[in-house]
Order: sequence, then structure tokens, then C-alpha cells
Amino acid sequence: MTTKNGSAEIFELDDARARLRAAEVDPKNFLAVGPYLEAVRVKQGLSLDAIAEGTHIKAAYLEAIEQMDVASLPSKPFAIGFVKVYAEALGLDPAPVVDRFKSEAGFSAAAAPREEQAPAVPAQPSGPAEPSKLSFIAVIAIIAFMIWCALTITRPRDISEPLKLGGVPTPPVEAADAAPASEHMPAPEGVTPQPLPVIIEARAIEKIEPIYPPNCEVGAAPVETVTLAYTITPEGQVVTERVVDTTNKCFDRAALNAITRWRFEPRTVDGAPRPAFEQIVKFNFLRPS
Repeated sequence: MTTKNGSAEIFELDDARARLRAAEVDPKNFLAVGPYLEAVRVKQGLSLDAIAEGTHIKAAYLEAIEQMDVASLPSKPFAIGFVKVYAEALGLDPAPVVDRFKSEAGFSAAAAPREEQAPAVPAQPSGPAEPSKLSFIAVIAIIAFMIWCALTITRPRDISEPLKLGGVPTPPVEAADAAPASEHMPAPEGVTPQPLPVIIEARAIEKIEPIYPPNCEVGAAPVETVTLAYTITPEGQVVTERVVDTTNKCFDRAALNAITRWRFEPRTVDGAPRPAFEQIVKFNFLRPS
């Protein structure tokens, strides 16, 4: 009779659940791979410290990956390796994640070809130099001709002068009789004009106002503001929320917690849900009286 290792079964079950939760996050809804990894991590309820402990990668490096702060990462091979391990820890297929990171971080650009050195020009034998410059009169003539051509091309034509076709003058067209170009130039036969897409922007259906944090009241101004940017998924959820401007960092967390609980009717294009990127909202925190 054989027995199974209970801890191994738990690990395999947790790993399967992690892969399931990761599949719920669509990478096409994110402008960069870093915010996508962050959304998968949050979906699984994991902190940066937990990932750092499991992968032995510093939390600061993991945060730099999520923020696409390439300058804060170590050398290129280490950065790519960290991304691969991070993706595997979240239950993701690391290959597409690494490829996208290399592309967005500028690691996959081909090296510029080396410029070939121009062959040395052999020394000319010494001797009497031939004249290589145009005479002063020729230069003046060329400049005058160029000025005359420029004036001829740019000079406005008198529109009151009727055009002549075959030597017969045509009567001038009065402005009142002129019809729009679209009336005289119908669409080519057999070509159907394409209608413009019908776009309906996202609309909030549930808003949660942020709660004034009591620990921030001391030293706070009468009104503190936090401006956030976020993306609305085709399902109407908020992802990749981040602070773009703040008057007091103590209030940032309260604003982020509020925006993640908003729900939307998603943006649609011809009736099909589409993500809405770079949405902006500003929260005002009024100091309690």
C-alpha cells in the first residue's frame, strides 16, 4: 500500500489555482508587461514580499519590473532572468512574457551595423591646380534665375482672369454658383463609402468615495488631492491604477483602494467591448472639521 505526500498534493493544487487565476487576466488589456504581471499578482492575492521570499529576488527588483523601471534593474541578463522567474512564480508561460519584456525594455533591438570606414583617398600628384570655382558672374546669374523661378511659382494668380481653353475664354464662375466639391465628384462606381465606427465611452455604474485616513490628518492641508490614472477592462473592471499627481503621499493608498472598487459599463466600438486606457480621476480629501 502506498501513500501520497500530502504537502506535494497541496502544492500542486495551489499551483493549479494560481494558473487558473492568471488566465483570468488578459494581457491585451495592458500597455506594458510590467502592469500585467502586477495585475496577475494582485489577482492571486500575493504581495511583493511573498514573491520575493519564494523567488529569492529582491522586492525592489520585482517592483521595478512591474513599473518597467529598467534603469533600476541590474544588467540585461539578470533582468531577463528575473522576469522569467517572476512569470513562472505566477503560473504564467514565461516565454511570451520574456519576449514582450525584452521588446518593451529595448533589449531585443538589433545592434546597429558598424559603419565602414571610407577608403583613404590617394594623394594627388603635386602640380598646378586647375580652377574649381565658378566665376562670380556665373554665380550671380544662377542666383538670379533661382529667385525668378521662386517668384513665378509663388505669385498668386488673378482669379478674376478667365481661363482659356483652345483659345476661347471661359466665363468666370461666380462664388454663389459654385457647388461643393462633393456634389461634382461622386464616389467612384463600385466603391462603397465605409461608415465611421460607433464608439461609446465607458460609463461608471458604481463609485466608491475614498475614506479620509485618520493617521494623515496631522499636518495635512485643508484640502489634499490625489490624481490617478487607470485602465477599464472590457469586463468593466479597473486595473493598472497608479498615482500620477499627489499633494500628500499619505493619501495615495486611500485613493487607490477606492478606485479599484469602481465598476463601469465598458467602452464599446460598434457594440463590442474594448479596453479604455489612461482614464484620469482626481480625489479631493477634505480635512474633518
